Amino acid sequence: MIGSNPRLGLNEMTRSPHATTAARRFLICLLGLLGWAFISGVIPVRNAFAQASSQSPLADAQSLEAHGEYKQAEEKYQAALKLSPSSQEARLGVGRTMAKRGQCQESEGVLKPLAGAHRAEIEQILGGCYFYMHDFDRAVSHLNLARELAPKDQPVWITLGRAEASAGHNKEAISTLKTWLARNPQDPDALYWIGRIYNSMSQNVLDDMTAKDPSSYLVHELEGDQLRQKQDYDKALQAYQEGLKAAPDAPGLHFNVGDVYYQMLKYPEASEELQKELKINPYHALANFEVGDIDIKQGRIEDGMPYLERALKLDPNLAEAHRSLARGLLAEKHYEDAVHELLWLTKEDPSDHTAHAMLASAYRQMGKMKEAQEEAEISQKLLQQRATDLEHLKTEEQEINDRPSAPPEKTPRD
Repeated sequence: MIGSNPRLGLNEMTRSPHATTAARRFLICLLGLLGWAFISGVIPVRNAFAQASSQSPLADAQSLEAHGEYKQAEEKYQAALKLSPSSQEARLGVGRTMAKRGQCQESEGVLKPLAGAHRAEIEQILGGCYFYMHDFDRAVSHLNLARELAPKDQPVWITLGRAEASAGHNKEAISTLKTWLARNPQDPDALYWIGRIYNSMSQNVLDDMTAKDPSSYLVHELEGDQLRQKQDYDKALQAYQEGLKAAPDAPGLHFNVGDVYYQMLKYPEASEELQKELKINPYHALANFEVGDIDIKQGRIEDGMPYLERALKLDPNLAEAHRSLARGLLAEKHYEDAVHELLWLTKEDPSDHTAHAMLASAYRQMGKMKEAQEEAEISQKLLQQRATDLEHLKTEEQEINDRPSAPPEKTPRD
C-alpha cells in the first residue's frame, strides 16, 4: 500500500500500478488548492515575503531606539524602509532617530512626505530637535504648529515655553506656561519652569534698578528675593537687613526676614520678625500662617490655631495653612475635623503625598483600617513617583547644558 515502506519515493509510488491513480489525484488536488490560494489572495506571495523581510529590521530598530542607540536604530529603520517603501512607521523611525541625533534638517526632509495624519507628531519631533540644538526661533515655529494640532499634549506646551524663554521672549514663555497651568494646576514641570524664567527675569530687573538707584531698599529686597530662591539664606538675610536699615517700616521686609529664619528653622527669630510685620500689616496671610505654624510645631496648639484660621480667612486656598491646621487638630484628637482639612488638600492636589500620609494616620486613630491602608499605599507610590520626576528633571537639564550650540548659518556670497 502507499506509504507502507518509509523508503518508498514519489517516483516509485507513481510507478506502482496500485498507486498511480491515487498519487495523481493527490498531486492534482494539491496543486489546485495552492493555485486557488495564490489567486484569491489567501497567500499574497510578494506581500508575505516583503513583510517577513521587513519585520525583523523594524523590530530591531525599535529595540535599539528604546535603548538610546539612535545611530544603529536609524540604520535599521532605513533598511526596513528600503524593504517596504510605503511603511509610515519605518519613515517616522528614520526621521525621529535623525532628530534625536541633532540632524534636524535631514529629519525634516525625511518626514516631509508624511504630512497629514502625522503632522502633529512631526512638528513636535522637529520642534524638539531644533530646541535641543539651540535653534530656538525654528523650534518655536514648529512647536506652535504642534500645539495647535495637539492642544492636550503636555511636552509640546512645556518645550514651547522653554524655547520661547531661550529665544528671549520671556513674556510669551510665561503666558504659554501659565495657560497650560490654568488647565493643569498641579503640573510640576510647568511650575518648575515658570519659576526658572521668573528668576532669570528678576536678575535683569535688579541690574536695571541697581544702575538707577543703588541705595534704594527695593534693590536690597530684590537681591534678597533672588538669594532666597536659591536657598542662600545667610546672604539673603544680609540683603534684607540692609533694606531694613534704609526703610525700617517698609511693608514686607520684616516678613522677608522672618520667612528666611522660618526656612532656616530658627523659629524664635522668625516669630519675632513676623510679629513685627503683623503690626505693620495684620492682613498678611503668609505672616499669620507662619506665626501659627511655628506655634503648632512647638506644641502651643491653642496659641497657633487663631493665626491659622485668620490666614485661611485671608487666603482660603493657602494649602500649607490647611496642612498646619490639620496637624493641630490631630494633636487635639479632633480627627474628623482634621480629615476634613486633609481631604481638601488631596482634592486640590491629588499628588500631595504628605496629606495622604496624614490621612492614613487620622484614619488609623479613628479605627478605619481599610481607609488607612489605602491612603498609606497612595502616599508611598506618590513619594516614589516624585523622586523619579526630580531625577528626570535633573537628567533633562544636564542633557540640555551638555548639547553643543547650533553652528551659525552660512550666508551665500554675492
